[in-house]
Amino acid sequence: MKAILFAPAVLLFALCTVLLTLPGADLPSCGFCAAIPQFDKLVHIGMFTLLGLCFGYPVVKSPWTLQRRLKWVLLIALLSIGYGIAIEFIQLFWIPGRSFEGWDILADSTGSLIAYVWNRNACKKIGPDGNRGRNQN
Repeated sequence: MKAILFAPAVLLFALCTVLLTLPGADLPSCGFCAAIPQFDKLVHIGMFTLLGLCFGYPVVKSPWTLQRRLKWVLLIALLSIGYGIAIEFIQLFWIPGRSFEGWDILADSTGSLIAYVWNRNACKKIGPDGNRGRNQN
């Protein structure tokens, strides 16, 4: 597996960390976003889905066995959920104007699970042997 394939995921991880650790006063405001109930939760779901997909892509495309790829896809999902929980505690104790929200953890976990299901299905559909001899119907 080529490490360069993880570059977009690492850059996105850094961007997410910066955005999730901004002080409350520095958070950008969005006029139309305020009109959408729980818009920030949708952002969390989208962010963690994209993060999981970016980290999962190199694993899905790797020549590893299906079992090994599925283990790594699960590990990525669990680490992503752990990252979301850790960020909430960081916001609680070290970021001014930010607080711990259980709903954010639920949104982060939902995004991670969406990415997990997508990556898991992609692993099963695209095997390293091109699914030679397997009926795709």
